[in-house]
Amino acid sequence: MPVKFFIPQETIDSWLSAERVNLEGEMLQLMGGSLVLRLVPGFCFMSVQAGSDQTFDLLGRVKTKAAVSALGAEVYMNSVILGETAYEVEVGFVAKPVGSALPDPSVVAAVASI
Repeated sequence: MPVKFFIPQETIDSWLSAERVNLEGEMLQLMGGSLVLRLVPGFCFMSVQAGSDQTFDLLGRVKTKAAVSALGAEVYMNSVILGETAYEVEVGFVAKPVGSALPDPSVVAAVASI
């Protein structure tokens, strides 16, 4: 199974400000390295603000924006409303390494080091 992980928008902004990464379209490259990540807009479901998570079981999970839209959810800033349930989410990206040269531990270590 391919490695995928969530990177908050705030973190990407920080990396860009510090010139630690280069962003071209949906591709993020670590400066001075060969690691390239494909970024897909997504959300990390942090808490339930109203209703219950029993139906959708999204709390603590990461979903792409497309997957959230497919569920019929409404998104507003850092909130997702799905049926009768309102979630607080962290906005960011689902990142997947491009290419197959890196094993899982090195991907995590490379991202953690920046």
